[in-house]
Amino acid sequence: MPPQLAALVEKVISYFRNMIGDITIIYAEKGIAPFKKPLFVALPVLLVIYVALYSPAGSRLARARGDVTNMTLVAQHAEEYEGVKLRMSGLQRRLPLVKDKDEWLNFVISNSARKIGVSVDSQSAQREAEVGNYLVVSREITATTTYHIFGSWLAEIENSPIFLRITELSMHRDENNPGTVKVTFTLSTIFPKLGGR
Repeated sequence: MPPQLAALVEKVISYFRNMIGDITIIYAEKGIAPFKKPLFVALPVLLVIYVALYSPAGSRLARARGDVTNMTLVAQHAEEYEGVKLRMSGLQRRLPLVKDKDEWLNFVISNSARKIGVSVDSQSAQREAEVGNYLVVSREITATTTYHIFGSWLAEIENSPIFLRITELSMHRDENNPGTVKVTFTLSTIFPKLGGR
């Protein structure tokens, strides 16, 4: 510390020591009476200074209380959010990959029809519709088969681990072939639009 600054600090400390000594002597001789007027003036001034300096702390305290309340609410619903997030990821795992979008439905239809023994008469071109962050892809299929085989084929398609749904279905009995039906149905699935899981 520079000598001039040290001398100034020493003077200030000496001044306050002398002042405290004088106050102690006056209080010992005359009691509290000489200090009443300065205290009545000083206390309101100190109170005003305190409020002026620390009122921003009050707004910070109110903001902190609001933050604590918000965090408490978030904490109460965090478990529910995690559960929904877990269910959502489970459902998204059941969606086909977006890279397979162009041929996936055709592959599923061909494979399941071959496995069950159904001859597909025709397939429409693939239709795509955007719904939110997802792409709904559909194909219309026409086939002629028996009730039993068609039921097995439907079960095979709808029990797929990947999300598939028959969204439209019409069935007409073949008058010339008893026990045979001409079936037209629309098979749909959903792809994540933003690049997969």
